[in-house]
Amino acid sequence: MFNVLSITSGSLLPVFCVVEHKESPQEGERKEEHAEFVLVKRDLLFNQLIEMALLTLGYSHSSAAQAKGLIQVGRWNPVPLSCVTDAPDATVADMLQDVHHVITLKIQLRSCPKLEDLPPEQWSHSTVRNALKELLKDMNQSSLAKECPLSQRDIYNLLTIVFIFLPSLLI
Repeated sequence: MFNVLSITSGSLLPVFCVVEHKESPQEGERKEEHAEFVLVKRDLLFNQLIEMALLTLGYSHSSAAQAKGLIQVGRWNPVPLSCVTDAPDATVADMLQDVHHVITLKIQLRSCPKLEDLPPEQWSHSTVRNALKELLKDMNQSSLAKECPLSQRDIYNLLTIVFIFLPSLLI
């Protein structure tokens, strides 16, 4: 068994996560799917908490792109993470250090029947980058060409630009 005091005084912070799955925006039904503690780095940016928690729990980057995060303190009503702070450089430690033992991070996953149905505001630089990295890990150029409306030449040019001229996008 681990010592909670040594974890909270170190570089990790335990966060209790409840992942709920919502089949479609029309259905109001929520089903609790997963509930467990996740250890996150204190210096992780607060706006990356949902993605990191989902990845730690074994969910994919595409699930993280469709996720909505809420934070609940005790028995209070949950509040969207975007309402907690406007500071883009706030870390998990900045925001949760003093309250991590009484909060629940609620993550709502939505199933979108088609990727193009995903709202544009959910496609940030990091979600696009992560989706591209996931695709590149799973598929080669030929299989991408079968799934993608772009020609093999367009895919080759895109990958050449990303890997050679813009490698910082892959970090």
